[in-house]
Amino acid sequence: MHEYQLIRSKRRTLALEVTPEGRVIARAPKGLPKAEIDRFVAGKAEWLRKHLARRRPKPREIGPLEEAALREKAGAILPGLVTRYAAQLKVQPRYVTITGAQKRFGSCNMKGGLCFSWRLMRYPLPAIEYVAAHEVAHLKQLNHSAAFYQVLLALMPDYKVRAALLKQPPD
Repeated sequence: MHEYQLIRSKRRTLALEVTPEGRVIARAPKGLPKAEIDRFVAGKAEWLRKHLARRRPKPREIGPLEEAALREKAGAILPGLVTRYAAQLKVQPRYVTITGAQKRFGSCNMKGGLCFSWRLMRYPLPAIEYVAAHEVAHLKQLNHSAAFYQVLLALMPDYKVRAALLKQPPD
């Protein structure tokens, strides 16, 4: 059985979490017997193995000067890519914003605004182009349906290869 940190609270259900650092946390109701929690964790051994294996190494810290340079690079590259892909699809985003998002490289909202994290600039240009195309494709299909992937495929036939680049550690 895996070692885990137990956190009890006024909850009704048991939950298991793997932190980015690789710690296992079990969250449990206050009165639940420890033996029942142990059985639950033991029963999740395969889930834990899979999630622990999927962990990525923590990215190196980025200082303020490097962040400023990456923000500047994002501002120089992304609007042009968005314009290029938007013209191909005959759509127009309301705005393009550079953010500090840590968990997603890009997003598209229902108002037609596109947001990109400056952290994306740590990846190769083909990956950056993929994220720009992906978000512009959402201006046609605001979901991840088969129709969305058809739009993306028409825009960028090799999008799967480019998307795989984002699974590699940055720079």
